[in-house]
Amino acid sequence: MTIKRQPSPTDQSVSLTKEQCYTSSNKYCACIEFHLDGENRHGFHTSQLIDYTLEPNPAAGEDKDAPLQKLALAFSTADVLILGWGLGRLADLLRENELATVHVLPKRYADLDLVRPFVASITIVTMSKCA
Repeated sequence: MTIKRQPSPTDQSVSLTKEQCYTSSNKYCACIEFHLDGENRHGFHTSQLIDYTLEPNPAAGEDKDAPLQKLALAFSTADVLILGWGLGRLADLLRENELATVHVLPKRYADLDLVRPFVASITIVTMSKCA
Protein backbone atom coordinates (compact mmCIF):
# COMPACT_ATOMS: atom_id res chain seq x y z
CA MET A 1 0.00 0.00 0.00
CA THR A 2 1.31 3.45 -0.91
CA ILE A 3 0.62 6.36 1.41
CA LYS A 4 0.76 9.82 -0.10
CA ARG A 5 1.37 12.72 2.21
CA GLN A 6 -0.14 16.16 1.81
CA PRO A 7 2.37 18.84 0.82
CA SER A 8 3.59 21.00 3.66
CA PRO A 9 4.23 24.75 3.38
CA THR A 10 7.94 23.92 3.17
CA ASP A 11 7.47 21.83 0.01
CA GLN A 12 8.37 23.59 -3.22
CA SER A 13 4.92 22.83 -4.64
CA VAL A 14 3.41 24.96 -1.88
CA SER A 15 5.96 27.70 -1.47
CA LEU A 16 5.57 30.62 0.88
CA THR A 17 7.50 33.84 0.73
CA LYS A 18 7.74 36.20 3.64
CA GLU A 19 5.38 38.58 1.82
CA GLN A 20 2.50 36.06 1.53
CA CYS A 21 -0.22 35.55 4.11
CA TYR A 22 -1.50 32.20 2.86
CA THR A 23 -0.63 29.04 0.98
CA SER A 24 -2.88 27.01 -1.22
CA SER A 25 -2.71 23.64 -2.87
CA ASN A 26 -4.32 22.33 -6.02
CA LYS A 27 -4.86 19.09 -4.11
CA TYR A 28 -7.62 18.48 -1.59
CA CYS A 29 -6.61 20.13 1.69
CA ALA A 30 -7.59 18.02 4.67
CA CYS A 31 -6.66 20.72 7.19
CA ILE A 32 -6.47 24.47 7.38
CA GLU A 33 -3.61 25.66 9.56
CA PHE A 34 -3.43 29.13 11.10
CA HIS A 35 0.04 30.48 11.87
CA LEU A 36 -0.41 33.02 14.64
CA ASP A 37 3.33 33.74 14.76
CA GLY A 38 6.58 31.93 14.03
CA GLU A 39 6.05 29.41 16.83
CA ASN A 40 2.29 28.99 17.27
CA ARG A 41 0.06 27.10 14.84
CA HIS A 42 -3.52 25.95 15.16
CA GLY A 43 -5.11 23.61 12.63
CA PHE A 44 -8.62 22.40 11.91
CA HIS A 45 -9.79 19.58 9.71
CA THR A 46 -11.82 21.01 6.82
CA SER A 47 -14.73 18.73 7.76
CA GLN A 48 -15.15 20.87 10.92
CA LEU A 49 -15.86 24.04 8.91
CA ILE A 50 -19.53 24.92 9.39
CA ASP A 51 -19.64 28.27 7.63
CA TYR A 52 -17.71 31.43 6.86
CA THR A 53 -18.60 35.07 6.32
CA LEU A 54 -16.64 37.81 4.56
CA GLU A 55 -17.79 41.34 5.35
CA PRO A 56 -16.51 44.84 5.97
CA ASN A 57 -14.84 45.23 9.34
CA PRO A 58 -17.27 47.32 11.41
CA ALA A 59 -14.50 48.13 13.88
CA ALA A 60 -12.56 49.98 11.17
CA GLY A 61 -14.91 52.96 11.26
CA GLU A 62 -13.02 56.15 10.47
CA ASP A 63 -9.59 54.64 11.18
CA LYS A 64 -7.95 54.52 7.75
CA ASP A 65 -5.17 52.21 9.05
CA ALA A 66 -7.56 49.60 10.47
CA PRO A 67 -8.14 46.39 8.49
CA LEU A 68 -11.07 46.91 6.13
CA GLN A 69 -12.32 43.32 5.99
CA LYS A 70 -13.35 40.61 8.42
CA LEU A 71 -13.39 36.92 7.52
CA ALA A 72 -15.14 34.87 10.20
CA LEU A 73 -14.91 31.07 10.12
CA ALA A 74 -17.06 28.85 12.33
CA PHE A 75 -15.57 25.45 13.02
CA SER A 76 -17.31 22.89 15.21
CA THR A 77 -14.72 23.40 17.97
CA ALA A 78 -13.72 27.06 17.57
CA ASP A 79 -14.39 30.37 15.90
CA VAL A 80 -11.63 32.01 13.86
CA LEU A 81 -11.63 35.74 13.07
CA ILE A 82 -9.27 37.05 10.40
CA LEU A 83 -8.83 40.80 9.89
CA GLY A 84 -7.09 42.25 6.86
CA TRP A 85 -7.36 43.49 3.30
CA GLY A 86 -8.19 41.61 0.09
CA LEU A 87 -9.56 38.63 2.00
CA GLY A 88 -11.88 37.67 -0.86
CA ARG A 89 -9.08 35.49 -2.24
CA LEU A 90 -9.00 33.50 1.01
CA ALA A 91 -12.78 33.06 0.84
CA ASP A 92 -12.43 31.81 -2.75
CA LEU A 93 -9.83 29.25 -1.68
CA LEU A 94 -12.09 28.13 1.19
CA ARG A 95 -14.93 27.56 -1.26
CA GLU A 96 -12.63 25.58 -3.55
CA ASN A 97 -11.24 23.57 -0.59
CA GLU A 98 -7.71 24.67 -1.50
CA LEU A 99 -6.76 26.87 1.46
CA ALA A 100 -3.86 25.22 3.28
CA THR A 101 -2.44 27.85 5.65
CA VAL A 102 -3.12 31.42 6.77
CA HIS A 103 -0.37 33.61 8.21
CA VAL A 104 -0.22 36.94 10.02
CA LEU A 105 2.26 39.24 8.30
CA PRO A 106 4.20 42.19 9.70
CA LYS A 107 2.59 45.52 8.84
CA ARG A 108 5.59 46.48 6.68
CA TYR A 109 4.36 44.08 3.97
CA ALA A 110 0.85 45.55 3.81
CA ASP A 111 1.54 47.96 0.97
CA LEU A 112 3.85 45.80 -1.18
CA ASP A 113 1.11 44.52 -3.44
CA LEU A 114 -2.35 46.01 -2.97
CA VAL A 115 -3.93 43.24 -5.07
CA ARG A 116 -2.74 40.39 -2.84
CA PRO A 117 -4.47 39.54 0.43
CA PHE A 118 -2.93 40.79 3.66
CA VAL A 119 -3.76 39.27 7.07
CA ALA A 120 -3.26 41.70 9.95
CA SER A 121 -4.56 39.45 12.74
CA ILE A 122 -5.99 36.03 13.49
CA THR A 123 -8.03 35.41 16.63
CA ILE A 124 -9.07 31.89 17.62
CA VAL A 125 -11.67 31.31 20.33
CA THR A 126 -12.18 27.67 21.20
CA MET A 127 -15.59 26.47 22.35
CA SER A 128 -14.19 25.53 25.77
CA LYS A 129 -13.26 29.22 26.26
CA CYS A 130 -16.69 30.39 25.09
CA ALA A 131 -18.57 28.58 27.86
